[in-house]
Amino acid sequence: MKMVSKIALSAALVVGLNGAAFVAPAIAKKKEEAPAAPSLSKEARAAAVAAQTALAATPKDLAGAETALNTLDSVAKSDYEKYLSQGLRLSLVNAQTKGQPDAQRVPLLIPILDAILANPATPKDEIGRRNLERGGLAYSMKKYPEALTFLQRARELGAADSNLSLQIAQAKIETGDVKGGVAEIGIAIAAEKAAGRKAPEEWYKYAFTRLGKAGDQEGADTWTAAWLTEYGTPANWRGAIYTFGFQGAAAVKYSKNKIDLYRLLWATKSQAGQREYIDYADAALTIGLPNEAKTVVEEGLSSGTIPAGNVTGNELLARAKTGIAGSSPLAVKEKNALAAPKGDLAQQAGDAYLGVRNYAKAIEMYRLCETKGAPDADRNNLHLGMALALSGDREAAKAVLAKVSADPNKAIARLWTVFVTTPPTAA
Repeated sequence: MKMVSKIALSAALVVGLNGAAFVAPAIAKKKEEAPAAPSLSKEARAAAVAAQTALAATPKDLAGAETALNTLDSVAKSDYEKYLSQGLRLSLVNAQTKGQPDAQRVPLLIPILDAILANPATPKDEIGRRNLERGGLAYSMKKYPEALTFLQRARELGAADSNLSLQIAQAKIETGDVKGGVAEIGIAIAAEKAAGRKAPEEWYKYAFTRLGKAGDQEGADTWTAAWLTEYGTPANWRGAIYTFGFQGAAAVKYSKNKIDLYRLLWATKSQAGQREYIDYADAALTIGLPNEAKTVVEEGLSSGTIPAGNVTGNELLARAKTGIAGSSPLAVKEKNALAAPKGDLAQQAGDAYLGVRNYAKAIEMYRLCETKGAPDADRNNLHLGMALALSGDREAAKAVLAKVSADPNKAIARLWTVFVTTPPTAA
């Protein structure tokens, strides 16, 4: 993926002759108020005008421009005359190589830009832009450290380009400074927000993808959360949850927390089909929550997402009913939790109530677990936060989820916090 297009050589690299400086003496209304233009020899002026005229023609007279520039090169004596020649030569080579692969045209443009940057006659207000162009050329040749040097210099000199922070970000990332590059993306996003615009979705994706590849999973999770905050469609939520907890190494890391991710799929309405319902129900049965498994399968059947004749779905429903028959009713679980000296039974009762969407009772049981001593405080807070969120008490949910202190529960709490803070948007 490319966040920003390569510098458009056909547009950005066409400074050529600074027309205003060249013609200013002829068009100034008050000659005495116009800044003095550097002097040109008669021969240099004639050759420069001929080259400029050829390049301005429609279509461009490239052969005529080449001839005039060769003459200008031969008569140019001062730095300013050489600067004019270099600028016009840049425009000519840019036009001559238009449409050619970067590997062919960039090596022809770089020496000219380097000469312009080294020329003491190059106007100071042009140097920043020239560094920007030079950095873009280096980047196109995958010379990332070189590109970074020029791009940072361009920013120091005040070069005006809305994509500059992104170009620096990409160059930093390609040189191995992933955190530094992502920080630049953050700067670019902040600038967009300050201007009243919404940053493109691709910027967020680029950030969390590169952080993930670099092994910074916490950073990737943070940027995934930022992405969902701005672009939280059900499809994006589904993709984020699967990438977060169901693929690769993450599937192992969150193997004991799958149920919480399936609950989030359900809460964000990002289940794409019968697979999610069936997998969710199976996960609930695996950890001893037959009531939740039954609820999930019946929801899938009633919505038509799970076809009535689906063998797997009906088998799961039968297993869930068998499990319910062989376990204590929810009211008994609650009674036992109230009588128990410790909080483990209250946590179990809370999980059971959460699974059947009785959030008020789930909250009551998780709170009870807190008072008696939770066997796993992080897990209890995670589930309490989920119950509060699903009950509609979002502020309380955020406060409780913020208490979750260690992974893997902490990472899942971050995702649930995004759901609480910014519910999914329409597709």
